[in-house]
Amino acid sequence: MSAATTATADPLELFRRYTIEGKSIEYLDADGNPSDLLQAATVRFGEDASFPRDTPTRYSRGNSDSDQYTLSALLHFFSHRDQSFYEYMKTTNTLGLQTVSFSDRGSLLDYITGKTDKFGGADNAAVVAGEKHASSDATGDGRRTRLRTGEAEGAGESGMGADSANDVAREVMRRERSLVSTSSALSSGKSFAHVQDLIKELFPSKSAVDAKNKASGASGSKAENGASRRKSSHRKRRDPIIVVPAAATAMLNMYNIQELLQNHKFVDNRALLEQGGQKPREIFVEHVMPSTGQNMRFRVVDSVQDFGEADWNSLVCVFTQGAAWQFKNWIWKSPEEVFQNCLGMYPKHQDEQPKESTRTWGISPLDIERNKRHMDRATVVGLWSSIEQFMARNKPDFFM
Repeated sequence: MSAATTATADPLELFRRYTIEGKSIEYLDADGNPSDLLQAATVRFGEDASFPRDTPTRYSRGNSDSDQYTLSALLHFFSHRDQSFYEYMKTTNTLGLQTVSFSDRGSLLDYITGKTDKFGGADNAAVVAGEKHASSDATGDGRRTRLRTGEAEGAGESGMGADSANDVAREVMRRERSLVSTSSALSSGKSFAHVQDLIKELFPSKSAVDAKNKASGASGSKAENGASRRKSSHRKRRDPIIVVPAAATAMLNMYNIQELLQNHKFVDNRALLEQGGQKPREIFVEHVMPSTGQNMRFRVVDSVQDFGEADWNSLVCVFTQGAAWQFKNWIWKSPEEVFQNCLGMYPKHQDEQPKESTRTWGISPLDIERNKRHMDRATVVGLWSSIEQFMARNKPDFFM
């Protein structure tokens, strides 16, 4: 391919065309060998053009035409478009990629998939201003090139020339009135001095607590502190529980779950079984909750035989391979009822389909790459995010 072809090609338009036509996009490392997006140095669109992975596109971030989404950001977003925004954002932050904002997701998907010819970037200002057509050129072999949003096909009803569209756009934007902006919110003139007093009241310093204890009397303080210690000790002893399948053939079980949850790495349990290691009765995994910074210890087991009421109340997540017999002798009568009370995860390889019998269970797939071990970290980050969201929504007392 010639340098001129790459120089005049538009990565956004090529990405859109290849998506609509179902063509494959190749990722090449620095040596020209096939790789994944994270390791790629170049993105190649067949024989049309190649671009450096982080080439800026015409799709602008927000209302600024000086800050565009990179090609790698759009490619990564499109391949993770089915994730929740929270999980997608955590993944991009972990991998160090640019995040497509929540407000841009819908319009970007519609444009890339061909549902609309308009997109929401600042580069589309002429369309917003009322331009009737976005002209496109074609090369000798009929390929489409980039939209020229700064042009109009002819004079409009008001007699404007071809260079007037951008002037109209600027005039429309000038007349817009922003009711609330970042600057106006920060310069509202309101006083937040009372917040300091509220914080002191809710989170008193150690000296203030000591003074209060002395004022209330030594005996009362001892009794109160003793009860507080017993309550704190009780809380520390209560760990959220994760249950994994007991079957040796399960993709995740007691042999390899700690390696995944704690070290962010999937290890085939068959290799561990061949080493002759003994299966642990229970495992404890520590994890720092990102939203609170709280270091929490999780207990992992594969049997509920000795569960008491407190254990059932502490159950937060269950991994299943789709076998209903896994829930025999549980306090809930069916898999559907089990996953109404705890988070359900179905570990599988990326290219596999869940068992048909699990479609009514209300569980989420945990997709694990077959060979790309560098992707394990992003998978585990998403898993912990799901667990934390479930706990915050259904068992908030763990965070108290």
